[in-house]
Amino acid sequence: MKLFKSINNNIISAFDDSGREVVIIGKGIGYKAIAGAEIPKEKIEKVFVMSDQDNVERLKELFLTIPTKYIELTDEILIYAKDHLRKKLNENAYFTLADHINFAVMRLRQKMNFQNVLLSEIRHFYSEEFEVGLYALDLMKQRLGIQMPIDEAASIALHIFNAEYDITISDAFHVTKLLDRMLDIIQEMLGFKLDEKNYYCKRFIVHLKFLAQRIIKKEILTSEDDDFFELLSLKYPKEMKCSEEISALIYNEYHYKLSREEVCNLTIHIKLIRTE
Repeated sequence: MKLFKSINNNIISAFDDSGREVVIIGKGIGYKAIAGAEIPKEKIEKVFVMSDQDNVERLKELFLTIPTKYIELTDEILIYAKDHLRKKLNENAYFTLADHINFAVMRLRQKMNFQNVLLSEIRHFYSEEFEVGLYALDLMKQRLGIQMPIDEAASIALHIFNAEYDITISDAFHVTKLLDRMLDIIQEMLGFKLDEKNYYCKRFIVHLKFLAQRIIKKEILTSEDDDFFELLSLKYPKEMKCSEEISALIYNEYHYKLSREEVCNLTIHIKLIRTE
């Protein structure tokens, strides 16, 4: 690899063998570095590869604005998240999560109390992402010597959820609140508490996550099936009424009209979790 530009004494940008610009970390790697010079392999500690030039520029800017250790920490968290969740994550997470960690550490050191109002909901709906958040807290304790509150695990989990489904923090907040309200309607109207360990319950929550995301992102499904709708209305009236109550909530608060097919899908899922 050939050096392109020195960012500081320990960070440079370079061109790899395919001509792609990358960002490299290494102790003293940028000191008196000369553009076009071959980079000694033994000095390279970490190579950051971005998908496009805009993100390369954003990464270089990030290295100039927050401590390198937070970016390295972010990288470790995201590598763990990809392996743990077995999913591809949006590259924007490098920037949003690193910035969040930087701010969270500043807030803690200034003794500013932080309470995540969605802690219980995030732990409930995004249990695997929450495990990533707990891993991140442990890593921050090891690397930075600071103990973050459990609320930060929930915040990090939300960042991971965003990276999985390519939505904003604001959208993720609304998705989580909508999930909570939909489940409240089901439990109140049908008079039973959902068993989170139940197979059909887990499948239902996954279904609700995707439904909530479509609602927040205004991705409308317009397919209709009147005959099937009428059949379910006759066969499972309580479950259908519950689905229509959820549909009314969604329309009133998010101006999103569920198709009859979506209402039918809700009804079937509700029947399955009641039957099991």
